Amino acid sequence: MTTAALDNTNDRALATRTVSSLILGEINVAEDIIMHFPNALWGFPDRHDYALVPGARDGMWWLQSLTDEGTTFVLADPFVLDAEYSVDVGETEGQMLEIAHPSDAFGLVMLSLPATTSEAITANFRAPIVFNLARRRAMQVVSRDDKHELRRVISLDVFPAFEYGVRPQ
Repeated sequence: MTTAALDNTNDRALATRTVSSLILGEINVAEDIIMHFPNALWGFPDRHDYALVPGARDGMWWLQSLTDEGTTFVLADPFVLDAEYSVDVGETEGQMLEIAHPSDAFGLVMLSLPATTSEAITANFRAPIVFNLARRRAMQVVSRDDKHELRRVISLDVFPAFEYGVRPQ
């Protein structure tokens, strides 16, 4: 069984729980990677709690529902893909996420993986997932900036292998 945590230094004991995933298998997740979505993701109204699990590539993450083993998303660091990207967090979103300072926010974009290798991988830059890791809260934030694309074609080649990341089963 794989264990996932944000801090791999093992200098403190973290409470863990076992999560089942159709993609990742059985994984032990540390409490510090369990994120609560006060507003559920669109299309998933009954799922509010997810584990943010480091992926097998640096800058990529799995977002695994704690209540539905079939709900898993692939997320990526948008700043690796576009250094000029910015996340537009409004006052209401900031309050819901309990963000006191801009450095409290951590944004990731959701990826769409194609059914065949002839299709491109795309990233949703229009509606990133914004996290407050310290408060373990997250939400999808729709950008007010029309320049952010809903389906931007990307390459995973910019994300190097990550030895501590979780791989699909």
